[in-house]
Amino acid sequence: MKIYGDSERDSGLRTPPLILDDGETHPGAWISFCDPAVVDTLAAEGFDWICIDGQHGGPETHKMQPLIEAAHLFSVPSIVRVPGHDMGTIGRILDAGAGGIIFPTVETAAAAASLISACRFPSRGNRSYGPTRRSPRYPKPVPGNPHDDALCILMIETAAGLANLDEILATGPDGIFVGPYDLSLSLGMTLEELTGEGPDGILADIARRCAAAGVTPGIYTGEPALSEKMAALGFRFMPAASDTGLLAVAARNAVSAARRLTAAKAMS
Repeated sequence: MKIYGDSERDSGLRTPPLILDDGETHPGAWISFCDPAVVDTLAAEGFDWICIDGQHGGPETHKMQPLIEAAHLFSVPSIVRVPGHDMGTIGRILDAGAGGIIFPTVETAAAAASLISACRFPSRGNRSYGPTRRSPRYPKPVPGNPHDDALCILMIETAAGLANLDEILATGPDGIFVGPYDLSLSLGMTLEELTGEGPDGILADIARRCAAAGVTPGIYTGEPALSEKMAALGFRFMPAASDTGLLAVAARNAVSAARRLTAAKAMS
């Protein structure tokens, strides 16, 4: 679709896609800091995807594009968790080049259908066409081409969302993403109880129901051991690390090492 006055040229850069339905497990990295250098550092290490957290993290909507492009420069797909269901915010994040959106607190099939439609161009949805924020650096998306539609990933993180999971799955999202912290609070459980139930528990049941509906299940983990445990339950994408977590663990280890040196010197 031609926009008057726009360049016919682009840089040749391509937006890397995250393929959720390939049966593989995809570890990602979760970004809460606002500096593209943080994305550069993590994307360069080869995570399967980067999620920029616009709900609880620092990045605001107008700061998303440099973070998204930092991931894409290393051919790492970008996902953005938006702060809510506002259609204006959704459009701006997609125009900035996000490969997909994670929507928080989806509790009904009606909300799910509306959010899916917002991520897809007609005739599959009602996303507005306006790719000028990324032009001419990146090729323009082609309306109607399913491969140019962003991923729509819906969060199940409340008892109401869990109760309506089958109806939400029937709307056809690309993925379901469990928020275990809020889900455990909503269910009156501890996080340890929820994530420790095993193959007969709530989380394993969510993963099975998603797979049966042809929707890829994901979950927030934030660290390797829990990621491995959730993958064994059937979840196929999760952030295996977060920028804040990595910094905190590295700092804690450095302080422990420094204190051991101090103690050793005192004893000598």
